[in-house]
Amino acid sequence: MQRQAFDAEYVQRLSKSDGETERDFVAYFSELLSIKLRSRLRSADQIQDVIQETFLRVLKTLRASGMENPQALGSFVNSVCNNVLFEFYRTQSRFAEAAEDRPGDEPPAESALAQKQECDAVRRVVEELPEKDRKILRWLFFEERDKDEVCRALDIDREYLRVLVHRAKLRFRDDYLRRSATKVGRATPMG
Repeated sequence: MQRQAFDAEYVQRLSKSDGETERDFVAYFSELLSIKLRSRLRSADQIQDVIQETFLRVLKTLRASGMENPQALGSFVNSVCNNVLFEFYRTQSRFAEAAEDRPGDEPPAESALAQKQECDAVRRVVEELPEKDRKILRWLFFEERDKDEVCRALDIDREYLRVLVHRAKLRFRDDYLRRSATKVGRATPMG
């Protein structure tokens, strides 16, 4: 599409309802406004409604008061379109369904706090394990490294890695359960 320049004569013909000039105006700006509105509105019908209302207001204004700067016709059409679009958004939001008064999808604060405390407890137990167990658990379960890579780093075969993982998991479980039992034993009625 070639950019069009507007002069006083063109705007005057528009304000006097010249049919050919109106068709040219509509053809030129329909395409530009469609491009603009495609990313802002959901349906072709909504786009056409906003374009038609924009044309109606622009032509009504030109017929009522003309235009001081005819070269600014494109800017004027764009700003009228913006206003129509904002009005459209406002009417859509008024008619949109009211939000339900229901709990959100996020977990309750208590469970989020409990989850964080549990993560902290796991981290503390892992930190207290022997270094070799710590490395194996961290590499395999936290960093999700390949088992062959872990075997190379520890200079062991795959079968022995299975044994080491089993032992590390047992130590972790025993320590975690012992820590949890101690915590429960220390609990008081006041928390």
